[in-house]
Amino acid sequence: MVPEKSQGLARAGRIVLFCGAGAVCLLALVALHGILDPHPAAAPQAAPAPGPSASAYPDDAARAVAVRAVRAYLTWDEKKPAERARELAGLLATGVDPQLGWDGRGAQTAGAVVPGAVTAGTGGRARVRVEAEVMTGAGPSRWLALDVPVLVGGGGRLVVSGAPALLGVPDGAAAAPEPTPRPADLAFSAQTRAAVADFFRAWATGGGPQVTAPGTVLPALPDGIELRTVQVWEAAPGTGADRSGVARVVWAVGGGEITQAYRVTLTRVESARAGRWQVSGITGDDLT
Repeated sequence: MVPEKSQGLARAGRIVLFCGAGAVCLLALVALHGILDPHPAAAPQAAPAPGPSASAYPDDAARAVAVRAVRAYLTWDEKKPAERARELAGLLATGVDPQLGWDGRGAQTAGAVVPGAVTAGTGGRARVRVEAEVMTGAGPSRWLALDVPVLVGGGGRLVVSGAPALLGVPDGAAAAPEPTPRPADLAFSAQTRAAVADFFRAWATGGGPQVTAPGTVLPALPDGIELRTVQVWEAAPGTGADRSGVARVVWAVGGGEITQAYRVTLTRVESARAGRWQVSGITGDDLT
């Protein structure tokens, strides 16, 4: 009896002998490989899709779910304990206890909740820094900081993967930058001061479009704001039909006064009779 493998080699030899053109030989070689190796290696499996990288993490969605979770997490009432768990349940990853460590006693309410930085990890995980105001009914409110663990779950949905961790709130303010000297065109400032003051006065009373450059659209200020004075108008040095400067303005609002600074852009508008400077843009500016 001829061994099975020898029989296979003999058959392979006959196939090769009858090879003709290149295409037929290729088929013979494929057949030969199948005879000599009847157990081919399995096809490589695709690697599992990784979670989003740090640069592609859905930061906005992570902040949104973290804010909702912190508001529910820091609000509880021992008389209605099920409400907190119900609010949290829809935000948590499968298998996470909706009590999130609360012992079921006491009462407090979360007020303002402010999201901060998102630090992405691996496997779709991240930490979201959140600051929240908490009120207990006894004494003033206080601010807490927390790191909230989030996870990109099935279908890309963001969920909270565990209990947030309490952290300290920084109590020191960063030093303000040194004031930068701002050169001013005093002659042009004096020439255009009335136009700037007229704009702010009209802006506060809903008449802004009457004193702005053609094509300029500025939303009106809300009711209840009155111009007290334009304390300072300093135009920056420059030339041409577009100039800019800083205006320091005092508003009367809410029974008091508040001083604010604006960066104002002026555009020269020419007509058949004369030319004039009108406001064509306005943004906030610092007071330094």
